[in-house]
Amino acid sequence: MLPKLKISAFLMKRLERIKQQCSGCLFGVLYGEGTLLLMGFNVESTIGHLNYEQIQFKFPAELDLCGLVKFGDCTDAEAHLTEILKDVDITDNPILLQCELGTLVGLRAYVFIHSKLEEVPYEVMEAEQLYHDFCFTRLKCSLDFYTQQTVEAVRREMHVLRKMLSGGSLAFCIESTKVYLTSSGAQGERITNESLINDLINAVSKVIRSTVENHGVEEKGNKKKGHSSSVPLASVFGALGCAYDILRINVLRCKTRERIGGNGEAVSNEAPPPAVSMCVKREEDKVCMTLEVEAMAMVCKTTKVNRLYDILIESICRSLRLFEQSMVERLQQPTETSELLRPSGYHFFPQEFGHFLSCSYLDGVSDDESTVQEKRKKLHRHFGLPVIRPYFRRANRCIFLNELDATTPLVNTHVGLRPSGIIDGKQYLVQGNYHYYHYLQQQIQDKGWGCAYRSLQTICSWFLLQGYTEKPVPTHREIQQYLVRIGDKPHNFVGSSQWIGSTEVSMCLQGFLNVDSRIQHVTSGADVATLASDLAMHFQTQGTPIMIGGGVLAHTIIGIDYCSQTGKVKFLILDPHYTGADELHTIQAKGWCGWKGGDFWDKKSYYNLCMPQRPIMF
Repeated sequence: MLPKLKISAFLMKRLERIKQQCSGCLFGVLYGEGTLLLMGFNVESTIGHLNYEQIQFKFPAELDLCGLVKFGDCTDAEAHLTEILKDVDITDNPILLQCELGTLVGLRAYVFIHSKLEEVPYEVMEAEQLYHDFCFTRLKCSLDFYTQQTVEAVRREMHVLRKMLSGGSLAFCIESTKVYLTSSGAQGERITNESLINDLINAVSKVIRSTVENHGVEEKGNKKKGHSSSVPLASVFGALGCAYDILRINVLRCKTRERIGGNGEAVSNEAPPPAVSMCVKREEDKVCMTLEVEAMAMVCKTTKVNRLYDILIESICRSLRLFEQSMVERLQQPTETSELLRPSGYHFFPQEFGHFLSCSYLDGVSDDESTVQEKRKKLHRHFGLPVIRPYFRRANRCIFLNELDATTPLVNTHVGLRPSGIIDGKQYLVQGNYHYYHYLQQQIQDKGWGCAYRSLQTICSWFLLQGYTEKPVPTHREIQQYLVRIGDKPHNFVGSSQWIGSTEVSMCLQGFLNVDSRIQHVTSGADVATLASDLAMHFQTQGTPIMIGGGVLAHTIIGIDYCSQTGKVKFLILDPHYTGADELHTIQAKGWCGWKGGDFWDKKSYYNLCMPQRPIMF
């Protein structure tokens, strides 16, 4: 039976951006009764070389090689299709997509069946449906790796380690539940092998609702009043800028191959120890290092639980293969020392992809080292990305909500707001993640004077979360000290309660982050609305928060809703004058983050807008 073909809306947009004649490989998820969802692709880095072997393990488990994409009039598609047939495991009928350059017009899909191509229809799966139908798993564990410092030894010992893990030595526990998975099956909290992944999600959600209801515990990033049933799993076990539910998995080590009891104990009445062992030692020419594995998989929520054990093992094996690649690459370099460095894994969630992607980098090797830069350049070429943004720098790694500190300001407070009310308008919003900084945070009494400082902090947090810098968000005192150091302010400015404006904000962005800014001036608040098209272009091309100052007030603009036909516009304002607790419901309901009309600006005051520009870096 031919697979039912679906294509992610994210993938469709990426296909449209390719404007060079080339071929590439498709990666997708096979689920349900023979439905194949295409989620990702890579293009040949050099003519005739698909390099899918290097790319496969960067995708989460279950996202597998499933076909070929052809851009333009290249004539080697069938030859490439024959080449990858031996490695397409998830379907007997590999897919071929035929795309025109720079457009989705004429996009056609084929399946390879009985040694020939047959055209098939396809559906586009929008983002909301993806988030509803699929989730990710995320597990962390530490594994001791003992090897000689040669390419052959690393490859051999990695193979042994993967084989050992595939032999049933591990057990898994779904975090926040007493559901256990072993090679023998699943059990606990009415979960069986025939249960669905969705049942696991419901079990975790039940615990979260109970926690909120009984103890008033509210997870960072949500903090929303109201019924506990309104707390989505993605807002607790999710990631910044990602709407997928994420199941967190704890890893245990079985002392025997026998099943684990419902109370989490082995048959021998001993609890399975964590699969963690800290050990770094040297013996002659051998090294033992602890590999910190963090592995992910993409799973349809209607998948049966009896498949999950193997999927989790595969996700660990993919992480280990990435580690192997980075260690081997290092040992193959013509350097004075062949010392083996420890690899670490990093997950990225490029907004254009709609799925996670993982990379392995060696500890102690800077992102600015030429070998690492070249590695990232290849990734940009593989995925058809421009070499102007830091998609795969370590600083741009995905941040999971459970990693946020209790004192961390709220993230992306505009998500979930009601529509602005502009008829036939188009929204142009901040691209990526930011923290909401406002009065009285960090135990600083800045009410009445610190609004521009807070706006600057929000902007700095954007550059930090997008991977442009690893520098922490500056404090009020650090901002004042810098302005004194460059001669803009007198010495008594440090420790004072004096305001700053758009010009000072631009100076600090240059000094702290080497970020240039465009300053836009309007003589009256009534004229701010005339900048609608300029602001739309800014959010399309730069996507950074904008600081606007006028009179004694400063605010942060994080988007607009604009109808070019009527000229109607509303501004999405992040108000730093808020003095309450970091409670999302209150902040949205009371308009501290919300849509404002043109009358929000004082007609008797002039305004300066500081519009930060993205640096060109990768």
